[in-house]
Amino acid sequence: MRSPRYRFGDYELHPHSRELRRDGAPVSLPLKSFDCLVYLIQRNHRAVGRDELISAVWGRTDVSDALLGQTLARARRAVGDSGEAQSVIRTVSGFGYQWVAPVSTEDILAPESEAPALTEPPSTLDPAESPAVRASPRSTRIAFVAALVLVAAIAAFVLVRRETGAEPEAPAAADTYLVLPVAVAEDEPDTRWIRLGAMDFIASRLRERAGLPVLPADQTIAYIGGRRDADLSDRAERWRLAQAASATHVLTASARRTENGWSFELDAQDAEQTKRYAATAATPLEAADLAIGELLAASGMRASVTEPQFPTLVELRQRIDAAFLEGDLRHASELIEAAPLEAQQDPGIAVRAAEVDERSGRMELAEREFARLAEGGAATAVHGRALYGLCAIAYRRNDLEGAERRCRDALAALADQREPMLLGRIYMLRAVIDDDLGRIDEAMKGFGLARLEWRRAGNLPGEASVDVNEGLADTRNGRLNDAVAAFDRATAVFARFGVQDHLASARAAKSDAQRMLLDHEGALASSAEAWQLAAHMSDIRAVRAIGYSRALALVSTGRFDEAERLLERFDAAAPESPPEFAVLHLEILAERGHASEAADRADAMLDRVRHPPDPSSDARLSYAALVLVEAALRANRPAVAERVVERVRDAGADPQDPRRPYALDLASAEVAAAKREDAAADRQYASALDRAVRANRPDDTVRAASGYLGFLLDRGRVDEAKQIAGRLVVHADRDFRAAQAMARFYAALGDTQSAEEARRRTVALAGQRTP
Repeated sequence: MRSPRYRFGDYELHPHSRELRRDGAPVSLPLKSFDCLVYLIQRNHRAVGRDELISAVWGRTDVSDALLGQTLARARRAVGDSGEAQSVIRTVSGFGYQWVAPVSTEDILAPESEAPALTEPPSTLDPAESPAVRASPRSTRIAFVAALVLVAAIAAFVLVRRETGAEPEAPAAADTYLVLPVAVAEDEPDTRWIRLGAMDFIASRLRERAGLPVLPADQTIAYIGGRRDADLSDRAERWRLAQAASATHVLTASARRTENGWSFELDAQDAEQTKRYAATAATPLEAADLAIGELLAASGMRASVTEPQFPTLVELRQRIDAAFLEGDLRHASELIEAAPLEAQQDPGIAVRAAEVDERSGRMELAEREFARLAEGGAATAVHGRALYGLCAIAYRRNDLEGAERRCRDALAALADQREPMLLGRIYMLRAVIDDDLGRIDEAMKGFGLARLEWRRAGNLPGEASVDVNEGLADTRNGRLNDAVAAFDRATAVFARFGVQDHLASARAAKSDAQRMLLDHEGALASSAEAWQLAAHMSDIRAVRAIGYSRALALVSTGRFDEAERLLERFDAAAPESPPEFAVLHLEILAERGHASEAADRADAMLDRVRHPPDPSSDARLSYAALVLVEAALRANRPAVAERVVERVRDAGADPQDPRRPYALDLASAEVAAAKREDAAADRQYASALDRAVRANRPDDTVRAASGYLGFLLDRGRVDEAKQIAGRLVVHADRDFRAAQAMARFYAALGDTQSAEEARRRTVALAGQRTP
């Protein structure tokens, strides 16, 4: 791979290796300052606008002039320039900046493992550059993966070096700690971070020093946030909170500034008593660490010896984490960018910077920094963390092979490390990838390992997220009742802890399983609850996945007006809309008597489904084929239907679209029936029905059986139709297709009473469909 190297004066700039050298010696400078140099030198033929530079380097537009000026001042100093001289970077008044120093460029061979340099402002993934693995994972899972990356930035990471020695004793499995926010005597801007930052520090140090299971800080915040009336100063109230969270110990703390530094009091409460441990030190975190040591010693725990550095790096990390916990990503970025150069270069700060970029949607920036940390010989914890970040980004981009490789590398990097929170996340994502690739046995093993690690860490909501992913695997593999049970277990925990986004996604996933079971009323109820919660969510991918589940539930019950109002939220009729919603829009068009219009768009729709603008799209060729073939045949356009079948067949198999062989059989049968090719139709209807039954999909069974039944009745083969009707009768009281098919079957038998009863049921189930 060729890469440019820029020379100017005594300097060399290597964008790919992210190096600036003067006379061969490396020059240190902050990451954002380096990015400014790269962007400007690559465009030295023109001036670069202020907003363009900010968008390229920060991935957002809300950067203050002060921060931009500070970043450029550091960039200028690094190359021997200044705001007065402007011999390298000139300020273009009222516009932006321009590189003015003479530059020579040469191409050199760059190692493949190096991270790419920033060359353009971050943007969404171009469909033409999508990875080779095509159809995307279910975006319900994307939502969970995004959340896992978020909590990874907070609760599982303490960059404190352990000294070698005896491992701490493992706590009893039943012991779990709940750490509440720290009460701070001084309510000042410079001390507000202590409330959550010190809380997270205590939880992390208990895990680090003694291996204790502690509820993650972000989940504690969500948990107590849902109980705003709770009086945390009341001992009995605190204990009730601990019991509801399945914790056996609850820790409360207070911090107060003194003449000699900081005083810290830590109250440890269990079912029988409360004990106080106090310490004084120069900084709040150092005092907190001393109090933790007193607690561990009094409890008779052999803790690993650690010597954290105070106050600079540890306090900065906790300030950043506190901003993360508060959801203030802008402040987290500002803390990182305003830090001294030495602090920015610390791996613990750098990995947090990458996580802030990832959470903020700046995937290219995050990927580049994760790659640098993963390849740069960082400490074990940072190395594993960076590899996990790369795995998560690759998964979100639907590069399953790349994601699998990065997860495997992360697990290898963390071998023999006591990092249960991080290991739980990696095992979970690896299992999700295995399931998406159809390796169900490996997936279930991985889910079990994730559950084991999170139980060790005291992460009950983490275990609930395992339930969700196991439920998704059960759904994919036809164990629909097991899936519903798994989703119910998960939603109970998410509701208890107030994890609203996970709760919404789990209810949407339950709605999908209920719809497949033909429990349409249950699906409507679950999707309505999920959609109501989605109104308070900011993750557009998660909201889109929940909206799609809701739309499917509405369309499957014939509630077209309500479905179309929801589809309008996603601009389903527009050419650039998410293709899964556009397919539903065409299905409603055909149901409302505009089948020819839907058929007109068949080819364009297949193109959009195969190449969605977002790789996390829920659009599947299997569903699109069934909708488009049915519309084309309703419009009496068999040639269009036949072309749809051919195009879907030519697309080949896809492990992420396991329903495709069923859909091809059924669509082919319908086309063959329309062309009066009865032998082929008979064979393919039978194959589609067999696939549906073996997959344990009642919805697909009804769709194939009702089509097959109609075909047989059209040919006067009533006796053969009886066997097919046996597949439908059990569902006829709650599914429109089944009731409609059974009404026709009874009429063919001459059973007027049964036919009339089935017709009444058809009308009751029709919604806005024609009975």
